[in-house]
Amino acid sequence: KQFLPVLGKPVLAYTIDAFEKSPLIDEIIVVINENHEKQFQEQILNHIQTKKVLHYVFGGGTRQDSVYAGLELIFNRPDDYVLIHDGVRPLVSEEILMRSVEGVMKYGAVCCAIPSVDTLKISKNNNYIDSTLDRSVVWRAQTPQSFKISIIWEAIQKAKVDGFYATDDSAMVERIGIPVYLVLGSEENYKITTPQDFMRAEENLRWIKS
Repeated sequence: KQFLPVLGKPVLAYTIDAFEKSPLIDEIIVVINENHEKQFQEQILNHIQTKKVLHYVFGGGTRQDSVYAGLELIFNRPDDYVLIHDGVRPLVSEEILMRSVEGVMKYGAVCCAIPSVDTLKISKNNNYIDSTLDRSVVWRAQTPQSFKISIIWEAIQKAKVDGFYATDDSAMVERIGIPVYLVLGSEENYKITTPQDFMRAEENLRWIKS
C-alpha cells in the first residue's frame, strides 16, 4: 500500500515529506520489506528531496519485529526520543507532531489518539455481544507513538524475551508499568487500508495542494 500512488506520488513519499518538513524532526529511519528495496530506491529515494532519511533497514515478520529493527540503530542513544509512525498515515499534521514531541519530552511515553465517537461492543462468541464499553473513556490509537528511547527499548526487549506481541508500541510500554500519556490526534490522520481510504486520501491531498 505504501508504494501505491495518490495523485501520482507514492503514499510513503507523502508520509516522509511530513516528517522531512517538520523542524521538530532531526532524522528519519525508514523500515521496509527487504523484497521492496529496489522499489523503495526507485520510487522514493530517487524522487524526493531529503536530508533526514539517513538510514533504511529491513523489517521483520510482524510490525513489532520491524519496530525492533529500526530501534536497533538508535538504542545506544537512551536519552533521545523517537516517534514511531505508520508509513501509510500520510496526512499526519505538524500540530500532531508538535503535540507528540512536547508530550514525549514531558512524559517520556506518548500515544497519539482520538476519543471514540462510536459505542464499542465486545463479542467473544458467535458475534453475540458480551459487553459494551463506556465510550467516554475509550480512545482510538493512532501514530506517531513517541517514547524516550530507553523506555521503548526496555519494553520491546522485555516483549521479545517473553514472546509477547502487541498490535501497537504503547501496549509494550504499558506492560512494563510505565504510564503512557494521550495526546490528541486527528480524524484526518487515518491509516490507508481500503480502496475507499485511497479515494479519501486523494480528495484530502488534492484539497491541501489547491
